[in-house]
Amino acid sequence: MQCLKKLFQVVENKAQYYNRINLIHRKGERTVLNLIHRFKHDFIQEFEGYEESEEEKHTYKEISEDYLGKILDGHRVFIIQPYIKWGFRKKRNTTPDLQLAEAVALVNTLPNWSVVGKKIVPLLTLQRNQLVGSGALETLKGEIRGCPGVTAVFVSTNLLKFVQIAILQKAFGLPIYDRYTVVIHIFHKHAKTAEAKLQVAIAEIPYIKKKMIDLAESNIGRTRIDDKTKELLETREKKLKNALQNLKEHRKLMKRQRQSYGFPTIAVVGYTNAGKTSLIKALTGDSSMEPKDKLFATLDTTVHQGYLPNKLKVLYIDTIGFIQDVPETLIEPFKVTLEDAIDANIIVHVYDMSHPDVNAQIQHIQKMLEPMIDKNKIIINVANKCDIVDKNSLEKETLPEDTYPISALKSIGTDLLRFKIEEEILKAANLITKRFKVPVGGHVATWLYKETTVTDAEPDSEDPQYLIMNVIMTTSAFYRLKRFCKQ
Repeated sequence: MQCLKKLFQVVENKAQYYNRINLIHRKGERTVLNLIHRFKHDFIQEFEGYEESEEEKHTYKEISEDYLGKILDGHRVFIIQPYIKWGFRKKRNTTPDLQLAEAVALVNTLPNWSVVGKKIVPLLTLQRNQLVGSGALETLKGEIRGCPGVTAVFVSTNLLKFVQIAILQKAFGLPIYDRYTVVIHIFHKHAKTAEAKLQVAIAEIPYIKKKMIDLAESNIGRTRIDDKTKELLETREKKLKNALQNLKEHRKLMKRQRQSYGFPTIAVVGYTNAGKTSLIKALTGDSSMEPKDKLFATLDTTVHQGYLPNKLKVLYIDTIGFIQDVPETLIEPFKVTLEDAIDANIIVHVYDMSHPDVNAQIQHIQKMLEPMIDKNKIIINVANKCDIVDKNSLEKETLPEDTYPISALKSIGTDLLRFKIEEEILKAANLITKRFKVPVGGHVATWLYKETTVTDAEPDSEDPQYLIMNVIMTTSAFYRLKRFCKQ
């Protein structure tokens, strides 16, 4: 009879214990979700305050369209892909054909834009006022005339000089775009939040100023910018920079909030359209995320809750993608949010292993990250889209060491990646594992569920009034627990 009573007591304690677990876990999950929601809400509240008068908006729109080109309802584009034939400026980690393919992808990213013709043009330099020689220019004019209904020309180099644009525009009788202007237009289409729109607006200013300087130094009969317009641009730039500084401070505050909750963070970085959002969706199971097969589909730095195999809650940070051959000033405003993201405990560098230019893309990301991170930062390399790659060709690729091949879309290899993240995050976030024997339903057990990650808990087989709890916790949480127990 005594044995039966003891058995019923164990069962009753277990039921109470699991009910308490579910309640505390639900509270913990709401805490994380509320934290993420508040971050997003604060973005909107903080940065929608930037305002302009109708006159300022109209004047700036005219200037922007004049220097960046009108987006219109679409374009039928002829692409010119220049490349340096030899010398120290020649790109040696890619090919003109691969550069052209990326230019096509950029054009196709814009709604109602399509490529109707393309031409690879070898050059000795990109600095001549007349970008191509007279013979090559006549050949290009003939090819453009031979394409049906061309409405714009895209010269796929990072930044054309104003005089180069003016000469090409006069020769072809069509608007001319470079990579800066095409990417800016993509940013405009994909920027949804006030934070992203602010950063895009700042990214425009250096381009417009550069073109104004080119105009002042050239003598092609164009109307000079008046003092009123210059003042408007200077005022706009000053307001935007102030807003950007506020964004920096806001990011610092958010970082402190994240740290105060003790959630380890993982920043996911990589080339544009490498599959960063798809990977986070696969790791978190967040059905609200909608990955898109487009360049620069993600402009906002967003935070998503996930769990590791040991039940540890972590935050994955999605980031804007990188791209080659664009001026530093185009990406500079986005470094505010990017630097905040890569200050995470560990970085996951994801790349598209099926892309023919994958090695050049990897090198570009490594070059961009190097000055921004500590040399001891843990980076996990992830090769996405392994399911569509010819296995025989993998041996020919010089991919980074310790690369984890996965398919984010089909969740191939993601479990192994989770275990790797779990292994690294314990070291990177200075987490410790402890084992405690605590009274069932007591204040210490409740505190541990609230302040730490309980990986396992079972009633003590020798004394059902106690729980044996295995937990993961920060060092600071361990000392807080000691103080709590002394009260």
